[in-house]
Amino acid sequence: MSWVLLGLPILFFAFVWQYYAVNIPKWDDHALRAFLFYSDQEPTLTGKIYQLFRQHNEHRIVYDRLITRLDYSLFGKLNFVHLMLVGNLSLVGLLLVFVAALRRSMPGRTTALYALPISLLLFNLSQWENMYWGMAALQNFSVVLWVLAAFYFLSYTRLWGLALVSATLATLTSGNGLIVWPIGFVILALRLPAYVPATGRQLYRPLLGWLAGAALVIGLYFTGFEKPDGIAYVKPGLTDLLKGWFAVLGAAAEALPVRTPLRTCILLGAVLFAAIVYVIVKTLWTNRVLIGKVFSGLVTRNTNVLKTEKVMASSTLFFWSSAAFILGTTLVVAWARTGFGVNLLITSRYKMYSLTGLSLVYFYTVANLPGRLARWWMMGSILSSCVFAGLTYYAFLDETIWWRHWLTTNQFNWTYTTNRPVTSSDSISQKYTPSTPAFYDAALPVLFGPAQQPALDLKLTEINGGFSIESATFPFQGLRDEGAYVVARSAKRTYLFPVWQNQQSVLAARFKPASVFTNGFKATLLDLELDAGSYRLFVLKVTSPTTFSLYPTNQQLTSKGPPATVSTKNW
Repeated sequence: MSWVLLGLPILFFAFVWQYYAVNIPKWDDHALRAFLFYSDQEPTLTGKIYQLFRQHNEHRIVYDRLITRLDYSLFGKLNFVHLMLVGNLSLVGLLLVFVAALRRSMPGRTTALYALPISLLLFNLSQWENMYWGMAALQNFSVVLWVLAAFYFLSYTRLWGLALVSATLATLTSGNGLIVWPIGFVILALRLPAYVPATGRQLYRPLLGWLAGAALVIGLYFTGFEKPDGIAYVKPGLTDLLKGWFAVLGAAAEALPVRTPLRTCILLGAVLFAAIVYVIVKTLWTNRVLIGKVFSGLVTRNTNVLKTEKVMASSTLFFWSSAAFILGTTLVVAWARTGFGVNLLITSRYKMYSLTGLSLVYFYTVANLPGRLARWWMMGSILSSCVFAGLTYYAFLDETIWWRHWLTTNQFNWTYTTNRPVTSSDSISQKYTPSTPAFYDAALPVLFGPAQQPALDLKLTEINGGFSIESATFPFQGLRDEGAYVVARSAKRTYLFPVWQNQQSVLAARFKPASVFTNGFKATLLDLELDAGSYRLFVLKVTSPTTFSLYPTNQQLTSKGPPATVSTKNW
């Protein structure tokens, strides 16, 4: 029964994911299609290997490209939903790492039940951006799995070879995977008493093997490495950096129904930081003598000293290493992104580290409390994490729907480039990623036809870099492809854009998903999304997969078109 309970958050997560997932590339996804094209153009094996290891921003995304090549080879086309699926399955792997750590740290207890809070923390809609983005799911979810798997093997087992494989995968998945090597070396050194053979020989094999693997993988990573051009970094001050660091650490708190989510995230991040540092300092002090003896025996090559010393608690080593990875990664994110606005730091793509940090603190606490206190801590954590996970499915439902609408409208805009319902797609796209069926396929006669509905009142406001559009009366239509879409027509072409439906609080909606949304919507049309020219505005109403209406608005805007140069922000 406990294993069924453990799987329920995963099943609900999977149901919501498949309901909104759509096979359309976003941003870096196009780089994976480009990889297939350039790799196929290479006539030699060395050329194909180069394309596999080729730098992408600051990263070597070898793992992403291997999955991309495998998917294309198996199915004949690149399917981004498949990439999302593989990336999301990394969360299952991460949960299993925690389950394995709990089982070894709490023998004789119902491991699955104690792992339920971790399942609820990992599988919820606060992960919406990564879970619906092929490349992001592969990179941002998988790197955490590989890093924590490496730390698990180092902390709980003598399978340092598997840790080496996991560390290599982490480095070849995302740049922050490089952190695994120095942390792993320290953990391996502290675990060395567990590796001392009866004869005292081959003592240094694990450490030397780890150093050799690190030198090889890091050497490959930085061979030919170039700092990406055109990326605009804005370095924050110390106070802003600290706030940004805490914001990333506490980003999970955005799901809570409060008026100031950023402040709440910073507060949770500060509490989480204090808890992690407290555990680290306390356990370092408790184990100070043992640590000193282990490193003394290592430096002096005194095998007898290492033989007589006990092995440090595996749960402590796992906590230290995983916490160092989370703190290090969130600090780098804060340093690189705070200058663009601290609100950016609590977006969904970075929440993985906050959720993993919360899971780690829960794991260490429940693994080290005595039996009765551990049970109470587990039950309280199940209740609080269940409430949290439930709130995420309300808090981020609007962003999930908008994300799907944004992807489908983007596909429309790059597929229909005239004022006629005729597609224009290049041969490369058709070979690797042909257009996926979308809701607008059945709406083309309405989209490109005359507006036959009464005029709809819209408020049009010019803003920096584009236009803001608001409606106060347009009724809510549905929870998937239904709803309002802004249509912009010029003499040359037609564009389609998503909107944000107005909404009210979860309490006012009485916890009914459809009741969260109310009349009215908002939309933003940017100059960089439109060719230069004058556009008349319409509203497409999608009531069902077969029912569409087009409303005139008597509003017109003039776009300046995309700027001549756009600075790369590498978000």
